[in-house]
Amino acid sequence: MAGVISDMSGSPYARSFGARAQLYDRYRPRYPAAAIDFVLAGRAPQRILDLGAGTGLLTRDLIGRAPEVLAVEPDDGMRAVLATTAPEAEALAGSAERIPVPDASIDAVLVGQAFHWFARPDADRELARVLRPGGVVGLMWNITDRRLPWVSRLYEATEQPAPPEDYQPSDLDDTLFTPPQEFRVEGERELPGPDGLIGLAHTWSWVISRTPEKQRRIDQRLRILISQHAELQRPVIRFPQLTNVIRQYVR
Repeated sequence: MAGVISDMSGSPYARSFGARAQLYDRYRPRYPAAAIDFVLAGRAPQRILDLGAGTGLLTRDLIGRAPEVLAVEPDDGMRAVLATTAPEAEALAGSAERIPVPDASIDAVLVGQAFHWFARPDADRELARVLRPGGVVGLMWNITDRRLPWVSRLYEATEQPAPPEDYQPSDLDDTLFTPPQEFRVEGERELPGPDGLIGLAHTWSWVISRTPEKQRRIDQRLRILISQHAELQRPVIRFPQLTNVIRQYVR
């Protein structure tokens, strides 16, 4: 996983998801247990924080892994869904640059599909502030496996290049955190047929942010793509997925 992507905190897409919170929760993938296991590395944390928690796709799988699970999300719409999908967690308004917890109060921070939205280096310093000595940060991304012949065409239909399989932003500040340890989990995801594939596309920030007319054109191209691939016409669409993970400890 050598690719480096600069942070996108200033992007107009960064706060686009709230309007599609229900769709996001329905069609975006969750995170494999093996990825979480790698981050926690056999430890039994007392307090886990899901940062940039969205609708709680990762939060739900942290419940039971610590006596206390917190979830911080800046978008009101996403956080409202989070409060219903993961009621056992404490849902807090906040951001990576302003985490609403005291100094040295968290054992593990996990970030699913959100780190590239954080403003650097402010977020790095804030992560170091809230972690207890020896605390861990786990950064995760679910990536569609590009070995499937139609995946690149799926992204082309939305006028966006497919992300590289080694997609990741730069590592956390090495003056604050130990060198990154990397891990990859291979798995499979399922979507409920062609409508699920189109629904997934409408959770992508660059699609959400388009005008209604451009979104209709994207839908037309997606329908054409579906008509050309039998595996995209089934009631359940199955395709491989990669989950990339970075683990770093606070110094």
